[in-house]
Amino acid sequence: MVKVLVTNDDGIDVHGLTILVEALAQHADVYVVAPKEQQSGKSHSITFMREVTPEERDVKGAVAAWVLDGTPADCVMWAIDYLKDELGVTPDYVISGINLGYNSGLAAYYSGTIAGAREGAINNIRSIALSAGSHKASHFDYMLGMLPQLMEMSDRISPRTILNVNAPDLPSWDIKGVRICEAAPRGYGVRFGFHKTESGNYQMTGGPDFTDDKMRYDIDWNDAGYVAITPLPTSLADPVALMRLKGQTSRNECLTVIVGAQQKMLGRLKKADRFEKRITKLTHAVSRMGVPVLLTEEGGLGEMLPELASYAGEAEKVEHVHPDAWTSPDMEKVVSSVDVERVLIAGAASNIELLQTALGFIERGYEVTVIEDCCAASKKKDHAVAMKDLEEAGCRISTLETEVMQLAASCSKQVLDSVKNILFT
Repeated sequence: MVKVLVTNDDGIDVHGLTILVEALAQHADVYVVAPKEQQSGKSHSITFMREVTPEERDVKGAVAAWVLDGTPADCVMWAIDYLKDELGVTPDYVISGINLGYNSGLAAYYSGTIAGAREGAINNIRSIALSAGSHKASHFDYMLGMLPQLMEMSDRISPRTILNVNAPDLPSWDIKGVRICEAAPRGYGVRFGFHKTESGNYQMTGGPDFTDDKMRYDIDWNDAGYVAITPLPTSLADPVALMRLKGQTSRNECLTVIVGAQQKMLGRLKKADRFEKRITKLTHAVSRMGVPVLLTEEGGLGEMLPELASYAGEAEKVEHVHPDAWTSPDMEKVVSSVDVERVLIAGAASNIELLQTALGFIERGYEVTVIEDCCAASKKKDHAVAMKDLEEAGCRISTLETEVMQLAASCSKQVLDSVKNILFT
């Protein structure tokens, strides 16, 4: 069965956690590690300067449960190691909640509930944070009924991205639906700050703030009676800033785009071994020259190829659900941040993912070169048709050695020699 680790920030005895465990226990093996005391607003703090003590507890529906005198991040960190070392169990999911009160908008920075999920995500475990829209919430049926759907949604994206789910405290029949949306920025919907009390001291409070009628953010949809689901990344880098700086410092006026070079894609490709070798050489060579690299990854196809990953540490990623990478809202933002007119593109599923993504570059006015011998499809005929279609659409069709050596022409002798070694050995 699927194995789920449950935590929260309100403590192990609260109603939101107990009903979550009971619901999950119907289709999963559930393990619980939760804080001994209230930890709301502790964000991702950890207990670094003292010992923590786990105590076994009975939680209805759980295979095993412990309470820990630490933070939500402590609970998940301890649980991952303990379950693996002592029980031989690795959770498939971390689910944090159900929190009493929204964790939408700016609250995502401060929330212990979200921190519990984040700790799971940074350990490469698919993670979900659940919050209900009242500190006295009593309506959980709709959110509990969504659990299988939420786990399926998590399966379609990177395990390093959290699903932050906020549901109104309304009966199921009054909830209007579900919306995937952005988290509201600072100064929108709610504002946190210190206010002076009658004693002369200061206490943190939150209050309503400006909203508009454009229905862009989680706060908007919650107020309108919808469940809001926001994917929250765990990356510590700003991809747009990285790409812009790399574009400014690169000695080459192009961007290299690698499409769908993922582990589960290999089984679908003709001559997969050759494709993996060639696409890895391309990534290694352009990275060595300082050319900005963008990886597009379709949800559900696994991690990038392991050989390629070792040379793509500085590459930026765009994750998308549909085959065309341009369906991701991040694609336009990341690509436009690099001041280039020329794009080199290669990758898997040349007749589907690569074709659609390359045509998206053409439509936006980029000069596109397809590295034909670094592309692959499931059938030779499909690959040939895709190359013809791309050439007719205005793409230039070239080869690995031709394009890389042209790029290397302006490099130092040291870099040139390194690139030659990559290509020809």
